[in-house]
Amino acid sequence: MTIRPVLRVHNATRVRRVLLGAAAALFIVGAAACGSSSAGSLSGPSSLSSALSSAASSGTHEFSASLSATGTVTQSTTFTETLEFLPSCSTLAKSGESGTWSIPQSLTNTSFTLNWNVTPYTGPGTYTDPKAFQDSVELDAPYQGSSDAFDQVSGTSLSITVNSDGSGSAKFTNLQDNDGLNESGTETWTCS
Repeated sequence: MTIRPVLRVHNATRVRRVLLGAAAALFIVGAAACGSSSAGSLSGPSSLSSALSSAASSGTHEFSASLSATGTVTQSTTFTETLEFLPSCSTLAKSGESGTWSIPQSLTNTSFTLNWNVTPYTGPGTYTDPKAFQDSVELDAPYQGSSDAFDQVSGTSLSITVNSDGSGSAKFTNLQDNDGLNESGTETWTCS
């Protein structure tokens, strides 16, 4: 078995989400310090202003998700991912984040996570074409005392369904690690 480092650089979508969240937090702190509560007073790119306005008006919301895997490793977990700096569930379901849909990911249990993006994301529906996933699928699971990465290979079957309310499900079969060990499983989520 090849041991991969536990620390890895997050994909560009996750980085954008963190940067947008940080920018929104700085804006809110700055607006509060100036006595202003209007997102419309933001100066800078109109797309950032629009995104912050939309996120501020949508209130706090989150993904509630359940991930399970079987094969070399059998494990399951439930988690929530806050979406407070992203648009409402239905708005997010329409266009994703900058044309990409990222399935919910546990940010607290980093030893058991599923990274998976759909690009280009064209709205609610079922996605099965491997080209839409652009080799973005990776299951990290604890195995023999370390984290093992299972990736899509020839023969992997993948499917994501996103509903108009932001809920959805993902199913994967035959993800493999560097030693050819297999993993299959599902993730389901709601958005509220």
